[in-house]
Amino acid sequence: MSWHEFVFSDKRTQRISRHLIFWLLWWMYFAATYYYYLQVGLQKIDFGDLTTILLINSLLLVVVHACACYVFIYILLPRFLLRSKYTALTAGIILLSAFLLASGYFIHKFIFPYIDSAFNYKTQTFNNTIWWTSINSVLLNAPKVIAAAAAIKLVKRWYIKQKEKEQIEREKLITDLQLLKAQIHPGFLFSSLDHIYLYAKSNSAVAPELLLKLSDLLSYMLYECDEPQVALEKELNMMKEYMYMEKMGYADTLECETEIKGDTNNKLIAPLLLLPFIEDSFKHCNNQSEQSWINLHISIQNDTLTMKLMNGISLTHSIELTDEILNVQKRLELLYPGKHELKIYAEEEIYIMLLKIDLDDRHIPHAVISADLNKQELKPMYADQ
Repeated sequence: MSWHEFVFSDKRTQRISRHLIFWLLWWMYFAATYYYYLQVGLQKIDFGDLTTILLINSLLLVVVHACACYVFIYILLPRFLLRSKYTALTAGIILLSAFLLASGYFIHKFIFPYIDSAFNYKTQTFNNTIWWTSINSVLLNAPKVIAAAAAIKLVKRWYIKQKEKEQIEREKLITDLQLLKAQIHPGFLFSSLDHIYLYAKSNSAVAPELLLKLSDLLSYMLYECDEPQVALEKELNMMKEYMYMEKMGYADTLECETEIKGDTNNKLIAPLLLLPFIEDSFKHCNNQSEQSWINLHISIQNDTLTMKLMNGISLTHSIELTDEILNVQKRLELLYPGKHELKIYAEEEIYIMLLKIDLDDRHIPHAVISADLNKQELKPMYADQ
């Protein structure tokens, strides 16, 4: 059993174990300080050596501490302090203090003499001594253990709230990524079907080839892209096939140059992350009346992928970020926070996109790497301390 399970588990046996250990440690501390006070304190009560009587007496006082502690952390703390009801809290603390003082006096006045007589031990005490001893042993010591227990409970409450917040953020992150990724499928599918339809309409032999490529691409997108990360080599091959299919729709009016350098083995990347930029470049080519061109350069160096994509645009063409580009920007922020660099700008008749990504999966949020949110069970708030 891990320490986390022991501290935060809501099982009855573990809760009882936690409380017993807590009060055992407090009993040991209190017995030592109580003995020191009785022996060399200001009252100088002759209590004798550390005997069974001291253990019994200190245990009775610890029981009073425990009663006051549980009243505070289970009634006053959640009902008044956490709800900012300070008037009721003050009244509760006053009543609790009166209970402690009365209990301490009653124990010292009536219970302890009975225990002394049972063990044939005699000690001389006075009323003013009993009051001061009661105040010291109960009214002044109980707040110490109450403060410790309340601090533990508040820290646990804060920790659990943080974990709940993180879980909600993980769930939202995964949901957002799934929605953002799903938005890519329709555009890609309709664009590809349009090209196949044009070739099939003209009875071109290219249509079956494009249909097979589309089948491979859809299979990749539907079955392999459900993973949080895919092999970089497969992702780049998918991009090249997509560009081939798109280029076929332009016949000889589009020049398309692709260059990929570096080792793609054992590299992973979020699926369909680069494709929207390719789609956007082809859309720019649709708006050109002259010869269209696209230049794609990708280099992989260590764990860094650098992608430079350029295409020609007309002088009258206005550059606006499409929904697909805004979509992929958000995906980059979610998937590679602080580990990517994206620049999009236009020069004279040239549209340029520069993207750099650190592919080291240690930088990717844990929720993206593992979508299993049920590995760690979280509860809204634990009732015990």
